[in-house]
Amino acid sequence: MAEPDRIVVDVVSPALFVGAGAGGSGVDTDVVTDAHGIPFLPRHRLAARLRAGAVSAVRAAPELAEAARAVFGTAGSHGPDRALRLGDAAPSEPVRAAVAWALARRPEAERAALRRAVTEAYTAMESGIEVDEYGVAVPGRLRTHRVLLPGPRLGARLRWARAPDEEQWRCLARACLAVTQSGLKASRGRGRVDVRLAGPGEEDPHATTLRLAGLGVREGRA
Repeated sequence: MAEPDRIVVDVVSPALFVGAGAGGSGVDTDVVTDAHGIPFLPRHRLAARLRAGAVSAVRAAPELAEAARAVFGTAGSHGPDRALRLGDAAPSEPVRAAVAWALARRPEAERAALRRAVTEAYTAMESGIEVDEYGVAVPGRLRTHRVLLPGPRLGARLRWARAPDEEQWRCLARACLAVTQSGLKASRGRGRVDVRLAGPGEEDPHATTLRLAGLGVREGRA
């Protein structure tokens, strides 16, 4: 059976993947988008969530500690001791190619309007009152946030600096299962995500991840 070649992120609840938007909407908190206005989850943020998931996996299965160090490197590592290499988590290549084609060879004014339309198709605006450290509303501080709507499946290319062994796949799979939220305001129910490993075949990503994690369906869904 072919090994996974990507990580998929299913957005389950509105998410604040904060960054600069291509359209320059002027909201207090914008979502990060590419040059075409398509939202994505940057690779370093995905890697950070997976590293945190690996910490949880090692707590439950201490024998995975060595595999976790091999996959993710030492804390804060971005160097050669880290075997895992990730791309940004973004919508599928056909979607990105279609948007790029629609924007090509158009005047800049039209491209700007189309970029905003693309971003708005994936997102919604939310408003709320800023609160202080005691949870009291701050007068005159209405804040507006752009959130990524639930529904999209984002995919991140998966590569390795060194061929992973069975224990390293197990560690990565369990790290994926441990990641349930990403982005800001996770404590308020924002950014609920399902993170799974996916391969080039027809196997369901959840089944692939459970198989590599060495877990049964009941245990994996818990």
